[in-house]
Amino acid sequence: MPLSKGAKAPAKESIHFVNARPTSENEKLRIQRLVRAHVGKWISDQTKDRSLPGESSDSNSNREEPRDPALQILEIDTEETLFPSSSSPSAGSSRESPESTISRSLSLSIRSASYVPLPPIASSHTHESVEDDAEGHGEYNRCQLVADSVTRETTCSPSQENGSLPGYTIKAMGSNVFDPFHTYPSHYSPEVVHACERYCIDVLWPNLTPPTPGDRDVSATKNWLPLSLSDPVLFTAILFGSLSHQRCRWINRQTPDGAFSPRDQRLLQQCEYETIKLANKAFSDPDHNRILSDSIILSVVCLAHNIADDNDSRRHRNVPFTPPLTQLQWLDVYASLPPNLVHLRGLVELIKLRGGLKNIKLPGLATTVAFSAILTASYLLSQPAFEYIAFHEPRQGLTLQELLGYTSLDVELGFGRLRQIGFTLEMADVFQALRVYTNIVIEHIKVSHPNPDLSLLCDQRNLVQYQLLNLPSARSLTSWFPHPHHQTIYEACRLAALIYAVGVTFPLPSQCSPLPRLATLLQETLQQTAAATPLWTHPQAQVALLWALTLGGIAAENRPERAWFVQTLAQAAANNRIYSWPELKSVLEFMLWYDTACDRAGYTLWLEVAGCL
Repeated sequence: MPLSKGAKAPAKESIHFVNARPTSENEKLRIQRLVRAHVGKWISDQTKDRSLPGESSDSNSNREEPRDPALQILEIDTEETLFPSSSSPSAGSSRESPESTISRSLSLSIRSASYVPLPPIASSHTHESVEDDAEGHGEYNRCQLVADSVTRETTCSPSQENGSLPGYTIKAMGSNVFDPFHTYPSHYSPEVVHACERYCIDVLWPNLTPPTPGDRDVSATKNWLPLSLSDPVLFTAILFGSLSHQRCRWINRQTPDGAFSPRDQRLLQQCEYETIKLANKAFSDPDHNRILSDSIILSVVCLAHNIADDNDSRRHRNVPFTPPLTQLQWLDVYASLPPNLVHLRGLVELIKLRGGLKNIKLPGLATTVAFSAILTASYLLSQPAFEYIAFHEPRQGLTLQELLGYTSLDVELGFGRLRQIGFTLEMADVFQALRVYTNIVIEHIKVSHPNPDLSLLCDQRNLVQYQLLNLPSARSLTSWFPHPHHQTIYEACRLAALIYAVGVTFPLPSQCSPLPRLATLLQETLQQTAAATPLWTHPQAQVALLWALTLGGIAAENRPERAWFVQTLAQAAANNRIYSWPELKSVLEFMLWYDTACDRAGYTLWLEVAGCL
């Protein structure tokens, strides 16, 4: 039957006939695309006519004739296979290791600050091209025209209305389907887009960028979503991030077994592929402002901390500690994926060209990038690449003491006493902050608040971790220590504090945990000086040694270094007449210890130590 083009369709356009009963799959797909193309063009024409009431039909007829709409629009039906079967493994298959995935990731290196265009991005997966640019993304220009003339609309709760961009609103419409008129900058079906966006609005973003009390709006929902509706790169990156997050939670057994299907896995791979392709196209834009825009930076963040890897070998692994608040800011999700270091290097260059995080004004973006830097530095055991940015503007620039509520006198009466065995004042302050934050977490878990300020809890945790990672190593402070032995104590306690942090206060899951590396580094540090030398005869040094050996032994669980820590801890315990777990625990509590998170692992270690006494 003929397709109606609407009353305002130019008479000169040809009438298209389609076969209602196609005889082959290729003919079916061609007809399906043709029908969808004409429907999309009809909606576009109707919208343009409404937005330009002053124009006559004659002016419309004089416009340049567009190319065949069938070549402009490619609608991907998610019920169909997105990749050929040869390159579409099921979600449960194991094909690549995280390391091989990283090595094949995109390249975002910027050659110089004066040369802004970036080299092409290479996908972290090798796929056959689903469509060329003309066929796959010719729709975006059409969608952009619609975006300029109509209000973008989607579904969200009343507390998430009023987007920050002029002319954009977020509200319920169209039978609970996201953008039923298909004006968003993507060729995916409304059902796919709606599901991903609802997941971001209801699940992902409220925890990633939690609002402060008195602010009902989640910054990501209020600002990132409207921005994405006018940017194909960011829009696809958000779909990719949503699917990657869902898959990671499924891998971590936080959702039912069937929550992420093979079809979802193929869709995830498709979104990653298209995000990279669209990003490459954006990086070739001669407009430097476009390349350094908030939407591109946010897209790179999505690429850096999400992955379409279908390797399930990381599943069912545990860390020795039992930490609290593992889902705060989705640390358990983003820290269970190996960060894409090539993407992150590109992100660093983009931020440098913007003049630092202080110049990023999109709400929630600078904070998220700062969190990304802390997470990556915790994994790499390095200093964060960016300055710390707080969730709440009045907290920006606060010291540890101001943010956590303790004083210099508390430091002096606490860990400041360890300055006589090698602690610096800066290290004593960080140790005091770790203890205070531990108590804050205990109180938060003990007392049920109806509306807790999770943004404050995130700021406190992240700033403590930021300052700990910025503590210089003993090697860079060689000339400072009044006694050579103090250097060993300082470094041993710094490494032990990092074990406590990534195991308890800033808990990283086993997939990306640096605990094995920290155990090795701590063993090497302590082996430089035997425990029986005068270095460890000071009472404070004995406490520090017992604590460091205990944390090192916990970190070395199921590692070759475990036996050395057990033997050395047994010797140190015997020298201090410690022959039971309660006696050792009373010493550990002088330093940093959280019963709920550490007792099980500590007692397991002690059982091995007791066998050597």
